[in-house]
Amino acid sequence: MTRDTLGRGLMWLLVVLTLAAFADGLRRMGKAGPDRIWIETWRTFAYVVFGGLFAILAWRPQHSPGIWELVFAHKAGVVLYGLTLGDVPEAPIAIVVDTVLVVVMTAGWWLTRGWKSWRNARIEQSHTCVIAT
Repeated sequence: MTRDTLGRGLMWLLVVLTLAAFADGLRRMGKAGPDRIWIETWRTFAYVVFGGLFAILAWRPQHSPGIWELVFAHKAGVVLYGLTLGDVPEAPIAIVVDTVLVVVMTAGWWLTRGWKSWRNARIEQSHTCVIAT
């Protein structure tokens, strides 16, 4: 197994886990009262967005400039902010889950050489400019 295949596999694993979280979110939405329904709905549909972003990164890890950074910044930001919250009931589990996401995503980025996406974007843009002129 190549390192690229392993890295892509990690990202596909994140897709599957995120879709499982989406399914759990649908369950939570069904049980949510009026004081929680909006946040549960927002969170549940956010899982679809993150699942899609993870899928793009699994599919084209070296051709997705900016997506790695956006997802990493969001997840790392949630972890860092969560560490400042103290006794907020949902914070401890969110910190653990998002820390795991950051670690797995970083491994996927490293294994697939995701940092090359910016260089590849510049190369693709320069080819487009040559063709267009």
